[in-house]
Amino acid sequence: MKNLFYLLISFLFITQSFAQSSIAKGSKVTILEIAKGDTYYDERADFVGKSATTLGTLDKNDNGFYSGTLETESGRTCFFKNVKVEVTQTPRKLTFNSSDLFSGTISKGTKIKILEVSVDDSYYSDKSEIEGKTGKTDAELSDDEDGYYSGSVILDNGKSYYFYKVKLGKTGSSSSSTSSTTTSSIKFVSGTIKKGTALYLAEISSDDSYFSDRFDKIGKRGIVNKSDWTMKENGYYAGDFLYDDGSTAYFYKAKFSKEPVKKLVKTAEDTKTSTKNSDDDDAYLYDAMYGDNNSDEWTSAKNDKDIKEGDKVEITAVSPDDSYYSDKDDYIGKKGVAGDDLSYDASENGYGGTVKLDGGDSPYFFLVKLKKSGSKNTSSSTSKTNTTTTKNINYGESIAKGTKVKVVDVDADDSFYSNKSNYIGKSGKVAEGLTHQGNGLYSGKIIFTDKTDAYFFKVSLKKL
Repeated sequence: MKNLFYLLISFLFITQSFAQSSIAKGSKVTILEIAKGDTYYDERADFVGKSATTLGTLDKNDNGFYSGTLETESGRTCFFKNVKVEVTQTPRKLTFNSSDLFSGTISKGTKIKILEVSVDDSYYSDKSEIEGKTGKTDAELSDDEDGYYSGSVILDNGKSYYFYKVKLGKTGSSSSSTSSTTTSSIKFVSGTIKKGTALYLAEISSDDSYFSDRFDKIGKRGIVNKSDWTMKENGYYAGDFLYDDGSTAYFYKAKFSKEPVKKLVKTAEDTKTSTKNSDDDDAYLYDAMYGDNNSDEWTSAKNDKDIKEGDKVEITAVSPDDSYYSDKDDYIGKKGVAGDDLSYDASENGYGGTVKLDGGDSPYFFLVKLKKSGSKNTSSSTSKTNTTTTKNINYGESIAKGTKVKVVDVDADDSFYSNKSNYIGKSGKVAEGLTHQGNGLYSGKIIFTDKTDAYFFKVSLKKL
């Protein structure tokens, strides 16, 4: 009888979920069933029983199923035509006093508090570690008609974000919703870590060359770069790491966490032990890696300034600021072809972008020097370039939903800029329409052919 009672309650709960004419954006749901005829019907075994978040309103169809966009727990974004779901958590209702909220233009350097990260913002999945934090604006910000701001913000914990849609309050303001806080105990990552995984630097061994920089580095976020990592003795990892701010490091012995990590604070003992000898050791290490010899090597290397897409080239130098610098001997002297995203940096007298090397490897360099090697590829590169330029600009004020596009470049103001090599060259379809931001740059969501997606603030595209 007791079991029958619980079954009845469960049935009524599910029936109530189905009875809703719509399910609000931002709701947490469990996928129960996918109807035959839905795009994802053949993959239903991968979806049924899994949790997801509504990225828009789910509307009920005549057959009792819903249609709308869901983001699964694995990060996959899908538009379902006919899906049944059970609501497990409704979106938080954030309420603020009008005196708490900023409105109008906020000047650069103003102290602020993050009150709400919109579901439309690329940092929405990280909102639990952002909302409630204080910081200051890194540029002048203006709000939209709904009270959301877009622009650059630096938090008091040192992290910087470029938000597309965020509500900002005055420091000392409060809301009826509470934000989760970072736990004091660090949960270190273990096992194999895949390339591209986002992590926080949690600990640096005293055996590592970056140990003296631990007070500046621990707590910073970035991604595993160049290759997968395998855990070594005592939970340490070694390998290339690309910080969100674009800087790089190669660790010998470091630990990482998927959750935010508090920055280290120097104690009196730490200050006391920072002796001249350790400073001398750091200076020696810096000179060995980035000193005069390496600077002369970069400065003296030949670099042709008129290299275009399709030109045959030879790598003459790799900048000490490039993540491939530690492997420069594997690249200097290699020949290949200039990629379509290669661009010249006059201030550094070098190039950034892809070089398609003979043999099949296509590294994306932050800064590299090149010289022409032989004649240009037989394909009509000039004609191709002109055609691409024509297609990349003058689209008008928007690009319609469903348009097939290819990412050509990601602007420095975009939150995905530090990882732009992961997006340049990827193709997909426009999700809900793209808005022209000027200078051939667009904002909006793109769903890629590999079923991942990204919400860009400033991205350059080519229509396919």
